[in-house]
Amino acid sequence: MTEPSPNNDRVHTAEAVFRHVADIDWTPVQAQQNADGTVSVVREKWPIIRPGFLSAYVHYERGRVVRRHGHRSNHVVVVLDGGATIGQTESVAGTHFHVPLGAAFGPIIAGPDGVTCWELSFGEFGGWGDQPELYQRAIEARGIVQLPDPPLDLGDWFKDPRGDWGTARPSPKVEGLAERVTVLDDLESAEVLRQHNADGSTSAVRVKRPIAEPAFTSALVELDPGMVVPRHRHGAPRLMLVIDGSAQIGALQCTAGMHVELPAGAELGPIVAGERGARMLEMTDGAPDIWAAWPERAEA
Repeated sequence: MTEPSPNNDRVHTAEAVFRHVADIDWTPVQAQQNADGTVSVVREKWPIIRPGFLSAYVHYERGRVVRRHGHRSNHVVVVLDGGATIGQTESVAGTHFHVPLGAAFGPIIAGPDGVTCWELSFGEFGGWGDQPELYQRAIEARGIVQLPDPPLDLGDWFKDPRGDWGTARPSPKVEGLAERVTVLDDLESAEVLRQHNADGSTSAVRVKRPIAEPAFTSALVELDPGMVVPRHRHGAPRLMLVIDGSAQIGALQCTAGMHVELPAGAELGPIVAGERGARMLEMTDGAPDIWAAWPERAEA
């Protein structure tokens, strides 16, 4: 972490926004009737849904088939639990998809336990269908009937993407551009912070970065038990999702499922990992600048 510089000046009135996914209602967005008469649904929770930004906690029930599709902005999907076949990839917890603007991915075929993902769109999140024959073959082979989409009333700004196959509006598809698939377990960790504890042990922060672009990063951050990260600020909007363990962030105890939105310049912390440590997914939409806030308090 670095001290503020003239190039890092920000409006510091913005504050972090905390929402636990357990406190957000599920919204059904798609449904299908299976060959055995049961119904499989896609449900979403939206910590953030507004023009130009989406953070969604999505559950695909068992056997649910979702068309191959792209989005109208930079899009990230991280599998949190369960499993699915996504395109040609057998995806389990820790599978990370980066779908840049112009690329498509899928179809998604949820496994017997369903699959839950964290999905983010940094920009317009409307979708567009791709290669409809893949979807048609998948549902016909399984005796699936697509049911009418449940209505969504999200305001005048919302353009329903569920029926968009890139014909009503031009498709942003870029031929040859593909999604990028990374398995987090396959990445090496880089230690970025270490402390010596009173009992003589050490604790550390380790980071895996499936996306490390100059203006966009995605990271899995792991904190050892008792690790303290000083209060700090980021130079670009950042999202965090606690996926395992717990940490006290400022005065708030954050368990798995806590979603944190950090506007540019907002302060965060200190972060104190719990007795089992903590694992967090983080996305930064911009240059990943970090600098200390109140360094003298961090020393205390």
